[in-house]
Amino acid sequence: MALLPSDQRSQVMMLATLVALAGGYAFWHFYYQPASRQISATATEIDSLQHIVDRVKQDLAQGTVEDLRLKVEQYRGTLGLMRRLVPEQNEVPALIDDISTKAKVRGVTIGRIDPLAVEPGPPFDTYRYRLEIMGHYDQLGEYLSDIASLPRIVVPQEVVLKPASQAAQRLLADTVGALLEADFAIRTFVKSPAPPPGGRPGPGKPAGRPGGGGE
Repeated sequence: MALLPSDQRSQVMMLATLVALAGGYAFWHFYYQPASRQISATATEIDSLQHIVDRVKQDLAQGTVEDLRLKVEQYRGTLGLMRRLVPEQNEVPALIDDISTKAKVRGVTIGRIDPLAVEPGPPFDTYRYRLEIMGHYDQLGEYLSDIASLPRIVVPQEVVLKPASQAAQRLLADTVGALLEADFAIRTFVKSPAPPPGGRPGPGKPAGRPGGGGE
C-alpha cells in the first residue's frame, strides 16, 4: 500500500482522478463509440438514399422529356389529320376538282353542282351542295362511295334515284335504258373563323362568314 498517498488531501485527489478516468472511459465506451458508429451508418445511408434520389430524378427527367416529345409528335399527327378532314378554309375549287375527277374515273356524268346556304358553327361551319349526276346503278354507288372517302369529310345525303330522261339517254348515247339520274346533297365542314380581337360577333351576325348567311 506504499503507492497510496498517506495524507487525506492526496487520497481525495487520487480518488477524484480515478473517478474522472472511469467516467471518461464509460462515456467513450457506452455513448461516444456507439453514437459514432450510428452517425457513420446514418451518413452512409443518407449518401445512398441521395444517390437513389438523384438517379430517380435523372430517369424521371429523361422519361418526362421523352414522353413529352412523343405526345407532341402524336398531337402534330392528329392536328394534321384534322386539318385534312376539316380545313380552315372552304377550298371550293379543290373540292369541285376532286368531285369531278372521281366522276370521270367512274364514268359518271355531272349535270349540275349548286351551292346551298352555309350553316354557321362553331366550331365548324357546314357547307352544302346539291348535285345532279347520271350513270348506271353500279357507277353511281361507286361514285357516292368515292365522295364519302375523300381526304376531307364529305357526307352524301338525301339521295334520290330515278330513271334518266329520254333526252339525257339520247345525249349520253344510252341504248339499253338503264341510265339513272341521282339527285343528292353533300355536306362538308370548315373550321369556323375566330371572332375578331376585342369583342365577339353579335347574335345572328357571325364575323367573316364566307358564302353568306343561311336565309
